[in-house]
Amino acid sequence: MDVTVGLDIGGSTTKVVGFQDKKLLDMTFVKSSDPLAAAYGGLGKFMNINHLSLADIAQIKMTGVGSSYITQNFLGCETVLANEFEAVGLGGLHLSKIDEAIVVSVGTGTSMVYSDQEHTEHIIGSGVGGGTVLGLSNKILNIRDFDLISDLADKGSLSNVDLLVSDISQAVPGLSSEATASNFGNVSDSAKQEDLACGIINMVFQSIGTMAVLSAKLNNTKNIVFSGSVMDIRQAQKSLHQFSELYDVNIIFPEQAKFSTAIGAALSNKYTSL
Repeated sequence: MDVTVGLDIGGSTTKVVGFQDKKLLDMTFVKSSDPLAAAYGGLGKFMNINHLSLADIAQIKMTGVGSSYITQNFLGCETVLANEFEAVGLGGLHLSKIDEAIVVSVGTGTSMVYSDQEHTEHIIGSGVGGGTVLGLSNKILNIRDFDLISDLADKGSLSNVDLLVSDISQAVPGLSSEATASNFGNVSDSAKQEDLACGIINMVFQSIGTMAVLSAKLNNTKNIVFSGSVMDIRQAQKSLHQFSELYDVNIIFPEQAKFSTAIGAALSNKYTSL
């Protein structure tokens, strides 16, 4: 059947996708801190849900921090290491159905690339990302679960945590009164866990959004695509949407964003043999 598999082996989650004759097959993921176990388990799960055998796999293209643990052909299938930056870019463009964009991959940290189908260029990376949300939430809220943090943030109010433009001025031309003047600059004694969770997520993703907008301006594009499992957090999307109004950019959250880099790996033309 000549299926090309894209395997994104992360620190805690491994995503598996596949293309057959340019058709994207059913995608899946597994959670494991052991990259070898995750890779083998993820590929087996992928083949099961798509009714495939090893004989159907033409090539496996890997990326992600865990891919370095795979040092030989995977279960006898030709296995190569895809360029991670190209995988980030191509995956974001494919899911968004656009020709060029800044693609922001938010995982434990954050990576930003410019991609236009012809080439991909790494712009910058940051240690601010999902790991920052977990670390701050662990210390401030004594919680280290993304779903719970996200649910808390949905019920919180930034007005009890952040200093807003409306707190310091009646009006600032070009800025919404609800725009942030200072993250955590107005923490109330009555601030609840929900408010603090909202403030943590807002601070992290406003930092990421600022870098993304600057990257877009640098590369003369208005399209900014956000990918990664962390983008399922609703408050993160809400915080980032504000940048579209402030800076005239197109903020895009593609469906199935968690599989973006795995898709890009499968589509990648830049790879090295093991």
